[in-house]
Amino acid sequence: MASKKKRVAEPMVTETVESDSDESSDDGFDDNEMDNENSTPINQEVQVEFEARMLDDSDFHGVKTLLQQVFLKANINLSELTNTLISQNFVGCVIKQMDIPDDDDDDGMEDDDSDAVFGVMSVVNITEKKDLECVQQVRSLLLDHCKACAKEKMSRFSDMIHDSDKHMGLLLSERYLNIPPHISVPMYDSLIKDMEKCQRKQMKYSFARYVMISKTFRMKSASKQKEEPINFSNSEEELLHEVSELSFTYSVEDDRDTVVGGQWDSDNPMEALRTVMVIPADQLSVALTRIKAELAST
Repeated sequence: MASKKKRVAEPMVTETVESDSDESSDDGFDDNEMDNENSTPINQEVQVEFEARMLDDSDFHGVKTLLQQVFLKANINLSELTNTLISQNFVGCVIKQMDIPDDDDDDGMEDDDSDAVFGVMSVVNITEKKDLECVQQVRSLLLDHCKACAKEKMSRFSDMIHDSDKHMGLLLSERYLNIPPHISVPMYDSLIKDMEKCQRKQMKYSFARYVMISKTFRMKSASKQKEEPINFSNSEEELLHEVSELSFTYSVEDDRDTVVGGQWDSDNPMEALRTVMVIPADQLSVALTRIKAELAST
């Protein structure tokens, strides 16, 4: 197979990442996602540079693992969903560490971790691809949770999903917790440009709305009368939530034992959630502008 082409020539972001085994998971729980076998805190800072690349077959395991963070125990054919993303690799990207020549590497062998997938962003047309098993499962998952958790919104949400004239895109933005939110800006910029190119070629990437399943969490409340505020694992998604036209939240508390690469603490005070957001297409760029402004001030 030919070597992968980079979607950008320069690093997307340079950040200081603090490695600590006590770091919280994407859902606010203890989760060592990087398979660290030593429970002793490392407490060191490492400069890491990331870049965006096109998805290819070698990314299958890494992308599927990231998708598992979103869907957990849900009955979704993640293999098919992952292959769908790879098959449309002209849209979206994966985030990997930049290749840095190692002068001490005398045997010429590549580090097994050098090709690890740290993040993925893409979109799937769940209107056009409604006959795919994985898309059928995602649509059913969303409708079932809406009916159970936000019955008053069910009719409107069902109309949106089943509208064959106004296509809906499943927006997927997933990364490991220690990857800073700043990296989301060039990823969204790249995705929007990719979709614009596809639209000029009359490909079906012109959406009326996007639907996103966002990882969220909140403090467990002892009182049923009090509902704690929701926090977003990917902080920039709070601004996407603000421009959404419909949203609802459901608990994945019973699914948390399947967390990637770690174990859940049953005494953790946080409740793992998923927040579904329907975002009008013309509001995605509006939200991105706000995200850029927020991150520029931090």
